Amino acid sequence: MASRQALREVIAAGGRRRFAAVVALSLLAAITEGAGFVLLVPLLAALGGAEMPLGLALSRWPIEGLLGVFVILVAIRAGVEVLRRLAVQDLRIAVVDGLRLRAVDAVLGAGWRWSSGLAEGEAEALLITDIERCSYAVELCGTLVRLAASLGALSIAALVISPLAALAGFGLGALALVLLSPMRRRARKLGELLSARYDELHARLGESLRALRVIKSFGREKAQSRRIAGALGDLRAVERGYVLSSSLAHAMLQLFGAVLAALGVWVALEVFAMPLAVVLALAALFVRALPQVGELQASAQGWAHAASALDRALSMTERGLQHAEALGAEQVPKLQRVLAMHGVGYAHREGHSALEHIDLEIAAGTMVALCGPSGAGKSTLADLCAGLTGPDAGAITVDGVALTEVNRIAWRKRVAYVQQEPVLFSASVRDNFLFVEPEADEAQMMQALGAAHAGFVHSLPGGLDCDLGNAGRALSGGEKQRIALARALMRKPDLIILDEATSALDAGSEEAIAAALRELAGKTTVIAIAHRGKLREMADWIVTLENGRLSIG
Repeated sequence: MASRQALREVIAAGGRRRFAAVVALSLLAAITEGAGFVLLVPLLAALGGAEMPLGLALSRWPIEGLLGVFVILVAIRAGVEVLRRLAVQDLRIAVVDGLRLRAVDAVLGAGWRWSSGLAEGEAEALLITDIERCSYAVELCGTLVRLAASLGALSIAALVISPLAALAGFGLGALALVLLSPMRRRARKLGELLSARYDELHARLGESLRALRVIKSFGREKAQSRRIAGALGDLRAVERGYVLSSSLAHAMLQLFGAVLAALGVWVALEVFAMPLAVVLALAALFVRALPQVGELQASAQGWAHAASALDRALSMTERGLQHAEALGAEQVPKLQRVLAMHGVGYAHREGHSALEHIDLEIAAGTMVALCGPSGAGKSTLADLCAGLTGPDAGAITVDGVALTEVNRIAWRKRVAYVQQEPVLFSASVRDNFLFVEPEADEAQMMQALGAAHAGFVHSLPGGLDCDLGNAGRALSGGEKQRIALARALMRKPDLIILDEATSALDAGSEEAIAAALRELAGKTTVIAIAHRGKLREMADWIVTLENGRLSIG
């Protein structure tokens, strides 16, 4: 993304009014600063007892008046600078929160095929790392506006004091920026590389947390730590490259400035015989402007570095929006007769079929066990039945009505999904229930707990209001699974899908889940992905999948 395009995106995300406020306050602060430097000439002349070298009305003012004006200008600039910083903060918050919420909406609203195909850690990197780097980009944008306004005001002040000296300074300053432009381009490339390194680190950290039990059971803690250290090392190497590039640019600018200052003072005094007051004022301007030119160069490098994160965040968000689900309003009938699949085929990506020619009818109120080896297509078939995505070929019908883009979301509202690793939110039991049924009362919650054989909740501290902690870590696997089942039953679903929901439970917890499902027989349709155990034994019939094709037992 070009710098101008990145700037347009910042303005669009933060709002033109907020950006205009930053620009206006930066200009006002710069004008007061420039006026203060112009005021230095009559002040220095008066203090030195020399004649005023500039034909300004200020030459007739007493020194007390000049000093008073100088103090007023400093006070105004200080107040404006406070307001400017607040304006930059408001712009930053608006941009970052707007981008993050837009990205969240894009990821949550995208179709399941796209969302489930994201690389490991990619969504987390977008929502956390990349958008935080966008925050840095906005701060740099505010800095660049401030520096541009300040250097502009200082340039005008220099022109007022000595047009010839000012023009010479402009030419040399432009030459310095041109010479340093390759470093800005390198910063952009480093920014793109940094995004890739952050992705790798996120993937490694996420992998470690998800596979902690496996890592410890194989005694591979140190090996995994070395993998993370390697990803960190790659990341820090890129960051160090950026710091080195920025430091070299700063050092070169300082050296160039020192040579220019020494040469300029000598020429002004010896060649052009300028008044000392003018030379001193110009020297003060130069001393003030040189660090700002250096900061401008560093900020421009930082902007090129951070703009890649903005580019990446906007690009991924746009991809999510392009794959957004259609928000159809059509309804589907209540499942009373049969959920059917007719010649269904599905491929996760071109040339890699997950399901082929699936013809299946599931009678309402029955329980079906899905079996088969890993990778046979069981979870994909369950996702299709749940309406998470649609088939590439064939059709899925509910009592004869086909599930399509216009009614698939409505169907999902009548389906409950319980996965192998139960997902409980870091909140109370009540809040977990209200997440799926916001209008539910306590009686409904108690009924769901009873149906899921989760009466143990009553003995928890606070009962329904017991805080489950981080993802329910205080509970056993069986307790978490029964609360998850109770939450699923809150919406009185037509279809419940259990994805290996009892495979990791002890016998007692598995029996409690099985007892709950027996009470649903004839009232709720159940699809259970189960290789063995009670859920397979109690199923009305068994569907076996092999290489994306099925056989019925």
